[in-house]
Amino acid sequence: MVAKALEDFKSTRHIILYYEDIIKNHTKLVEVQDFLKVPQVDLKSRQVENWGDIKKALKGTPYESFLHADYRM
Repeated sequence: MVAKALEDFKSTRHIILYYEDIIKNHTKLVEVQDFLKVPQVDLKSRQVENWGDIKKALKGTPYESFLHADYRM
């Protein structure tokens, strides 16, 4: 499916971006802003991390395994 999407968009200006890249390399956001041709600003998340609450809520549910899954390819 990915290969087909890349083939379909090969003549279209695009950028391939993975969430993991943004998390590991904060300069990726600068690259995205450059690609979009928008002014560079310091982007910050206002999301509050509540990992303890999430783990507690998912403990014992069918979704608990997602907390420990390894999505690396």
